[in-house]
Amino acid sequence: MKISIVTPSYNQVGHLGETLLSVKKQGISELEHIVIDGGSTDGSREIIKSHAEGLAYWCSETDGGQYQAINKGFEKSTGEIMGWLNSSDLYMPWTLRTVEDIFRRFPEVEWISSLQKVCINEDGTYEGLNEMPGFSSGRLARGLLGGAKNSDFIQQETCFWRRSLWDKIGGKITDRYRYAADFWLWSEFFKHSRCTGVEVPLAAFRFHGDQRSGEDRYRKEVVEIIEELQSPQIQAELISGYQNIVRHWTASPSGSGGASSWRLATGDDDFFLGILKFWSDFARQARWTASSATYFPIAVWNFAMRVFRWIK
Repeated sequence: MKISIVTPSYNQVGHLGETLLSVKKQGISELEHIVIDGGSTDGSREIIKSHAEGLAYWCSETDGGQYQAINKGFEKSTGEIMGWLNSSDLYMPWTLRTVEDIFRRFPEVEWISSLQKVCINEDGTYEGLNEMPGFSSGRLARGLLGGAKNSDFIQQETCFWRRSLWDKIGGKITDRYRYAADFWLWSEFFKHSRCTGVEVPLAAFRFHGDQRSGEDRYRKEVVEIIEELQSPQIQAELISGYQNIVRHWTASPSGSGGASSWRLATGDDDFFLGILKFWSDFARQARWTASSATYFPIAVWNFAMRVFRWIK
């Protein structure tokens, strides 16, 4: 199962080498990595050339921006599974092997994204992890997966999809949106497939000063897309419900040891996701409050929450 990864790049010399290395170290046999650079002048071209042996294709030339570069890269790609990694973000060491495993095990899954969103600072230090209950077209259309007052965006660098789904939406990202075309892509995918949440960190998003997603112009385009999604005609096209793939532990009959495996859980009504999100956020704050008010350290409250999740 070949996986095609496109990396668009422009003047990211400070982070590009780490990004390329995080892909190179994935350890899968059928990997097609394509780098499309927009004619960088900061030394990025030299970094790409130093990694050229492991790339299926690369170029460094003036283009029309990030999404045109991504489209150009995917036009060169041939993999069954697709995704893109921006030139400042990182894959985890297990990312593509996990993605390959999931798509092999679950032929009904067309599109995945991580339920555990990792963020790092510009210098590569850990910033935080945000856990999501799941994804649905209903929450996207209501502005609950990124919107004017919501930052729970689907994490782009953890999204992977089958080429068959890409072909269904026309085989390219629209040029209608200069900043939030990734958000548009998710809305188009939701017309054909549920987004399957995966309970494993798959990538790290790096905070830095040049991100499109950090700009007001990005959010303005997101609001415009959400308004379109709320029309009755578009609502009728969206696939409802949600589904998650979680790691399930099965104890051995002897009671010592056991094994874990992936398990697919589905739901037809996304109302539960809103409830779970509320209580998850509430519990996170409550753990810190309870820890500061008692003699029990935060680890005790975290353990209690894990036990609660297991019993549930």
